[in-house]
Amino acid sequence: MPPGDGPFEALSAGERSFLLTHTDLVADDLTSDARGAALVAVAQGRAVAAAVVTQNSLTTGEVAALLGRAEANVRRSRLNGDLYAPETGAAGRTLRFPSWQFTDDGRVVPGLRHVLPALPPHLHPLSIERFMTTDLDTLGGQSPVRWLADGGPVEPVIRMADELGYE
Repeated sequence: MPPGDGPFEALSAGERSFLLTHTDLVADDLTSDARGAALVAVAQGRAVAAAVVTQNSLTTGEVAALLGRAEANVRRSRLNGDLYAPETGAAGRTLRFPSWQFTDDGRVVPGLRHVLPALPPHLHPLSIERFMTTDLDTLGGQSPVRWLADGGPVEPVIRMADELGYE
């Protein structure tokens, strides 16, 4: 296909030169077909990530039942910063509350309201889940969730959450 005939705006000579000089891309990566394939791969990755977020989370109704609260109180807890549910990005979509924020005995992880504001707002929900559930040497080999659930002080978790914004 001749340049400019594909569904994408053709790269300028300067853009093309920059990409070939300063990245690991090769000329074949810059064709319309290759760029289209990359967009498809990105879309597929986003769909898989969204499915994982949904699979590892609870609806507002499920959280209400778990905590013995009304759904309105669950939504209010989210607005107050006591619970985490990522933005849905679409009006009318149900909120999903990642299950990592609840203990095995059906409580909210202690200290969560102090940790959530320290998390960088741009982090993907899966990155937040990974941070909150990964065992860390700085917490004696425990994940932030386990550390907090076991009564550990919240300050080290807040500090580490804040540092995620500098990575």
